[in-house]
Amino acid sequence: MSASTRAPILLLYRRLINLNCVPLVTLRCIPSVHRSSNELQDLTSSIGTISALGLTRYVSSSNSLQDTSSDDSDGEEASSSPSRIVDVAEIGPHGGHVTLNYGPDDCFQSTFHASWLWSNDPKKVMLPSGQRTCTPGQWSSVYGRPKIKHAKIIYCIVGSGGEDTDDAEPKRSLGSSIVSDASKLNVPGPTTRDCSHALPVYGTYPPWVSVSSRSNGTGDSNLRPYLQIQWSLPNNDDTFDTESFYDTEWLERLRYDDNARSYRRKKTEVTPIHAIRRSGPPLCYSLETAPVSERGRDHEQLRESIASKHAQDGLFHVNYRSLISADDQINERGLFNLMDAVFRDGAAIVSETPCPEKLESDNENDFPVAKIAKAMSGGSLSHGGLYGSIFHVRDGERNSNNVAYTSVPLCPHQDLAYYESPPGIQLLHCVAMGNGVLGGESTLIDALAAAYRLRELRPDSFECLVQCPATFVKQRGEACMTYRTPHIVLAEDGYSRSCSKSLIDREIVAVYWSPPFEGPVLLPPSDVDRYYEAYADFERLLDNSLSANGDSDDLSLHATEFTWERKLAPGEVLIFNNRRMLHGRRGFSVQKDINSNESQRHLVGCYTNIDDTLSCYRVLLRKSHITHILNVCNRSNVIP
Repeated sequence: MSASTRAPILLLYRRLINLNCVPLVTLRCIPSVHRSSNELQDLTSSIGTISALGLTRYVSSSNSLQDTSSDDSDGEEASSSPSRIVDVAEIGPHGGHVTLNYGPDDCFQSTFHASWLWSNDPKKVMLPSGQRTCTPGQWSSVYGRPKIKHAKIIYCIVGSGGEDTDDAEPKRSLGSSIVSDASKLNVPGPTTRDCSHALPVYGTYPPWVSVSSRSNGTGDSNLRPYLQIQWSLPNNDDTFDTESFYDTEWLERLRYDDNARSYRRKKTEVTPIHAIRRSGPPLCYSLETAPVSERGRDHEQLRESIASKHAQDGLFHVNYRSLISADDQINERGLFNLMDAVFRDGAAIVSETPCPEKLESDNENDFPVAKIAKAMSGGSLSHGGLYGSIFHVRDGERNSNNVAYTSVPLCPHQDLAYYESPPGIQLLHCVAMGNGVLGGESTLIDALAAAYRLRELRPDSFECLVQCPATFVKQRGEACMTYRTPHIVLAEDGYSRSCSKSLIDREIVAVYWSPPFEGPVLLPPSDVDRYYEAYADFERLLDNSLSANGDSDDLSLHATEFTWERKLAPGEVLIFNNRRMLHGRRGFSVQKDINSNESQRHLVGCYTNIDDTLSCYRVLLRKSHITHILNVCNRSNVIP
């Protein structure tokens, strides 16, 4: 391929990356490229050149893995990518929607409905809280279903001297558009990548900027395209502002067309290549299993970098003092690296954690494991009602009122599945593991990845576990908790109700699995046997001890390959996402005639709330280049 042909392809690919469009160049988006086998080979070579130029999706650094969609993004600020080509393709019948073309050669189209645009008008956001000042229902109930009368793209210089900085946030009454200068427009400032609001309620840009505009975006890379909407009201209400402005980059991030939702799912769905394994880091870090667009010299460096951060056990390891200093100060970079590993891989280990000086203390601040947990969650522990905010896992604890407080094996399970909102992160600090303890290895397996594999191998069983609710129970003298939910929960959107296959072909957003705490199921008689057969299939896929006698099938092979198992050492803290990962323990015994210090197996644990911990992680992400977060198994999706 000649240099003159390759140059526009590189430019287009860079724009596709900036647009968060499909990761691989699709030939239909490049009409100038023929689809002959020679040209396909040349295009593949060109993509390899792109990797060599550093345009791969992932880049490595000395401290963390950062997922980037723009080489020049600085994390905290909104994207400063060059001006994009955006135009209005059509206004729908009766002004019901507007369709935009993004990128050169109509790279993709996206439609936005009048109801959606009206409900997300930047003027309807209260400052500084970001709360909505009207309800979505008022589009029809109060204002009579406003329609789009006119729509056009205007280009404004924002962030490079085009805004009126002396009056960047003019005083205004809520619901009205105020232009501080008759020759300028008042438009929302650029938002950060994680902002769902239509204007920046946080970040470096002011919520509103006063700018001059022009009708085309050629000739200046600092121009930013905005969608200008003029509304038509059936009741001719003169109190309603008939003009709205939307940042087209914000619209792009929140677009909801089929292609956008499918792409978002591909970037967030946990599959077996993301799962920790019996040995080695997750397969997504392997050069052989990476997407073509991520291969090349840079990806080889990435693979080596990831391998160097993961110990031989396949988990990411971080030293305690890289998180918490001797005077209990939090190291933000070390904290980010830890949380990134936990939310990326599902689990990580903190090493060289000091043993509590007062092991039987009632003060949670005396425990280093609590200091790590509080750093991850913004300052609080959670779910301490049954076992205390700090709990001890050792034989005979609390009169063995939990099977964990014995020496018998623990099958893979989640803790507190009988809660409506189980713990998000669990931390287990090994403070004693005597040489006389035989067995007692800790185990982990990725439940989200396993559910994905069940759908591939046993779709009927998968469908049954999606449809049939299980009963989770915790009942004793001082506790009475029950909660019913299916073992596998799918996203509520992204499927056609008229297509039975698509009913199960949705993103898996939660898994509930805790055999020791499951009660009688209350199902229609026709579903009872079907449920127990499906349960047995999923159990074989999750519990590798069931195939210990040598019998194996495609389900148990997955359990064998993806079960992480290791005996923790004193000073190690195993941290994992309790929603995504199932943990267990091999049974153990103690050698006879051995001193008490060598006969102890003692873990100190605590929990954090998934919402608080995820929020802290996302705030830290603003200083990174990561644009997508893998599903955290909380019955939802992380957006944008």
